[in-house]
Amino acid sequence: MNTYCYILKLNPRLWDDASWTEHDHQIVHQHYLRLKTDFESGKLLHVGRTDDPTHDGFGIVVFRAENIEDAKHYMKEDPAIIGRQMTGMCFEYRLIFHQQS
Repeated sequence: MNTYCYILKLNPRLWDDASWTEHDHQIVHQHYLRLKTDFESGKLLHVGRTDDPTHDGFGIVVFRAENIEDAKHYMKEDPAIIGRQMTGMCFEYRLIFHQQS
């Protein structure tokens, strides 16, 4: 297994809180639940985001996958990417320092 990450960027349409629809909130909640479940099951190593997700802000998901194709597939199945509330870019990721559990 190799380590990968995907970087999430919020759709600029959602930078203004007043622009969020109920549908957007539901999709992003599904995104959150998927990440939470996958983290708790050990699939994800790290999930986080900048305090301000607008403009230059971003979120990051670090995880293990067999290969880059599987990693990209996992990213593309993220509800917030499918729903276009966020965009994603996937990279191979090298852990340098990390806590062992």
